[in-house]
Amino acid sequence: MNTTTSQRSRLPLLLAALSALAACLATARPAAAQHLTIRFFNVGQGDAALVTSPEGKTMLVDAGPERDEVDRYLHRLHVDTLDLMVASHNHADHITGIPAVLQSGTTVRFYLDNGVPTTTQAYARVLRAVQRSRVTYLNPTARTIHLGSVVVRVIPPMPGVETQNNTSVGLLVTYGAFTAFFAGDAESLERDYWLRTDHLSHVTLLKVAHHGSSNGTDARWLAALTPCVAVISVGAHNRYGHPSAKTLRLLGAARVMTLRTDRDGTVEVEANRSGQVTIHTGEAARTARPGCRVAQN
Repeated sequence: MNTTTSQRSRLPLLLAALSALAACLATARPAAAQHLTIRFFNVGQGDAALVTSPEGKTMLVDAGPERDEVDRYLHRLHVDTLDLMVASHNHADHITGIPAVLQSGTTVRFYLDNGVPTTTQAYARVLRAVQRSRVTYLNPTARTIHLGSVVVRVIPPMPGVETQNNTSVGLLVTYGAFTAFFAGDAESLERDYWLRTDHLSHVTLLKVAHHGSSNGTDARWLAALTPCVAVISVGAHNRYGHPSAKTLRLLGAARVMTLRTDRDGTVEVEANRSGQVTIHTGEAARTARPGCRVAQN
């Protein structure tokens, strides 16, 4: 058989195959980034953090002390759905921004708080917004929630207590070898209770309780959790003197890489399944590797 003739006869088939491949590539979606992202928004003297799983599932933990600021953050990030919204406790510096998010058109599937009411106007506005929305309310019982491949374990508030700080909801977020703990504003009374009842151990990242106040961290807590990285959500030149010198000394003595929103701005943490962490702030990115060794990127 003539080779040239044979090649020519196969040319239409080859062109058809290439055309089909091009169509397939044109419609294929890029693979999802295989990392968990946690953004600690710079909201001043308050807390607000967005957790995004590799599959795009989202959890908002607190919403800061301003009415619209967190809603604007979510809008800039093109977040139109929150799979879970958590109010760690019902103090105004954690919940004031919740109504704006619920009323903005953002779809919020589930809402969880500490279940301890208070008499403030900020809480009354949140309660009205939750009641008017279609969000499903979750009680702060021990439960496990899946955000795609990310697992959120709810650590219930300490029972028999009515003060807001010591009824904070704890959240243990796990993605492969990476773990993060959100402690709300828990003081020593509740943190000791968690250590007794929930057997908390090493975490990669710790959201420091109560904006780095002296009652938000102690040596026993750090010895149990041995975090590699700590994030303090705190306002610049705040009237409370947060973070306290004592807390900063404890974190320094434990060789914990510490980020602060008052100095670093919004802190973005990316983690892969192996536990490697990359941190982006207004400064150069930094990398925290398994074993807590930290290097400049």
